[in-house]
Amino acid sequence: MNFLDKLFLRFFLLPTFLYKKAGVDTLQLQAILSTKLTIDNRRPSAFGKMKQSREKKEVSRATLGTVFGSFFMGLFFLYSFAIGDQMITKLTLFFSMFIFMVCIMLITDFTSVLIDVRDNIIILPKPVTDATFVVARLLHIAIRTCLIVLPLSIPAWIATFIIDGAGMIFPFILMIILSTLLSIFLINAVYILILKITTPAKFQSIISYIQIGFAVIVYGGYQILPRLITNKAIANIHISELPFIRLYPPFWFADSCLSIAKLNFRGEGLISVIMSVCIPIISVWMVVRYFAPSFNQKLAMITAGNSEQSTVSASYAGAVVKATRVERLAGKLTHSGSEYMGFLFAWKMMSRSRDFKMKVYPSFGYVIVFLVMMVLNHPSLISNAQGGKGLLSIMLLVVYFSSFVLISVMQNLPYSEKFKAAWIFNITPVEAPGEVICGAVKSAIICFYIPIVLVLCILGVVFLGPGVIPNLLLGCCNILSICAVISYITIRKLPFSSTLVSTSKGTTFLRSMLTLMIPAILGGIHWFVSGYLWFVIFLLVITALIPWLVFDEIKKLSWEKIVM
Repeated sequence: MNFLDKLFLRFFLLPTFLYKKAGVDTLQLQAILSTKLTIDNRRPSAFGKMKQSREKKEVSRATLGTVFGSFFMGLFFLYSFAIGDQMITKLTLFFSMFIFMVCIMLITDFTSVLIDVRDNIIILPKPVTDATFVVARLLHIAIRTCLIVLPLSIPAWIATFIIDGAGMIFPFILMIILSTLLSIFLINAVYILILKITTPAKFQSIISYIQIGFAVIVYGGYQILPRLITNKAIANIHISELPFIRLYPPFWFADSCLSIAKLNFRGEGLISVIMSVCIPIISVWMVVRYFAPSFNQKLAMITAGNSEQSTVSASYAGAVVKATRVERLAGKLTHSGSEYMGFLFAWKMMSRSRDFKMKVYPSFGYVIVFLVMMVLNHPSLISNAQGGKGLLSIMLLVVYFSSFVLISVMQNLPYSEKFKAAWIFNITPVEAPGEVICGAVKSAIICFYIPIVLVLCILGVVFLGPGVIPNLLLGCCNILSICAVISYITIRKLPFSSTLVSTSKGTTFLRSMLTLMIPAILGGIHWFVSGYLWFVIFLLVITALIPWLVFDEIKKLSWEKIVM
């Protein structure tokens, strides 16, 4: 445990006499909480996962990472105090971001605690009373919540103190507590909704997608929000004048802060205070009375393999149909049995590996955020897009930016947390391992890039007509050629057969910079020649042959050139 864990542990163990009256064994309580907090420090936090570090280090201070990450986000929330000239506008925006971020962080960083059913196996068989077990679980949740909420709210608390004085200290702290209770209610509602519409077995997969969205939102907010603040329409907004704003929960907490600080309990201020106090308390009662029993029943189903047998059978039947379609596709795009196997193996691993999804899927969001930033930084792109040349420039910009997705896939294709299972490649009668790599690369292109190509072609035809197809196809073939060459040069490992520990940090950085510069250079050259249709068609024929030729060279890679 670190010093923060020890501090909160001592604080929550202070009412020892109350715990004893409730039948709690305080020594067992302290032992259970100490063990849980120690385990939390060894479990990677959401911020630790977002870093996607290439070094496989033992995690020992994950809690401190969560605290510092929350504090950094709290500093970012100070942007809300730069919008508008009314304090109620600033506080409403702050509580909006605060509630949203608390909910997301509790989902991404706290799900492993909530769905951890090992307590039922480890603690309950021991001579531990039910009261001790329940109190330990509740105090663990309270400590973890405080470690997120306190650093997240400290910067804003200091800002309100500087702006409105000491009178805002107590109201602000009270509203932070109440808004946290409302956030816990919303989280339970989300969990119950997810478990209602899907099976418990898919629960963690859905949470993984929420974690991916969280990474994209944090990156997008960090890049876009500061630029929106400079907008005059947003900077001068008066949120209290918006219609139906009284139905917006963050407005209740903001208005209550001002009403309590000024001791104004009349009219609309009194309504806000009542709503901000009563609704969270009622929400907590609903969680304890209705949501918790249902949630615990669903959690029990996660470890009960036979309880979902019918659902698993149905999903397995669907998977068989889906696998048949993939096999047909692989049969058309591959030639040898090794290439066919590499295609199917990579396809299934990319669709099932959570670690791969966490590293690759955010790149789709990053591309969208980057394009939005380009539009915000250069509004002339939209204003000049009235003619065909302007629209074509935007389409080419999207084509070459989309290469970031495919390059990210290629860079992560050889790596996996379950790399030790790669021994299976050594016992199969494969003469040319390059065929396996070629099949995996083709699978990645079909899975991640061909849908992007189809969408771009459809949008190009709709907005610019069929004449734009040669330019779009040239851009897409350029990206495929780049990725094929990158695969031939850099991929000397079988798919999902290695760990990131063996990768040099400096080499990886330089390689990433070079691979991102190449599409930018080709995109600039393409833009200059895009008006000469005959030359575009000539280049298209050449670049269409490059991937085919490179794939043939990849197939020839022998075992001597493969790193295992």
